[in-house]
Amino acid sequence: PDIRALHEALPRTGRLMGLDVGEKTIGLALSDGLRMVATPLETIRRTKFSKDMDTLAALVQKHEVGALIIGYPRNMDGSEG
Repeated sequence: PDIRALHEALPRTGRLMGLDVGEKTIGLALSDGLRMVATPLETIRRTKFSKDMDTLAALVQKHEVGALIIGYPRNMDGSEG
C-alpha cells in the first residue's frame, strides 16, 4: 500500500493510531491531532480475534482515530525483523 494515497485520502488533521502486531500482544501508539508526534497508548494482550478487534474498535472510537497504520517489523539497519 502506498502511504501517499492514505495521506491524500485523509483530512489535514486528525489522529492516527499505529499498531505493532505481535503473536501475543498488539502495541498501540496514538498521534496528536496535527500528526506531529506519536506516543505509546497501551498494549492489548491478544486473546481471541473478535475480542481483540472489539477492544481496538472501542479505542479507535474513543480517541477519534482517522486511520490505522500497521507497522512492518524492521531492525534499526533496515533489515526485516
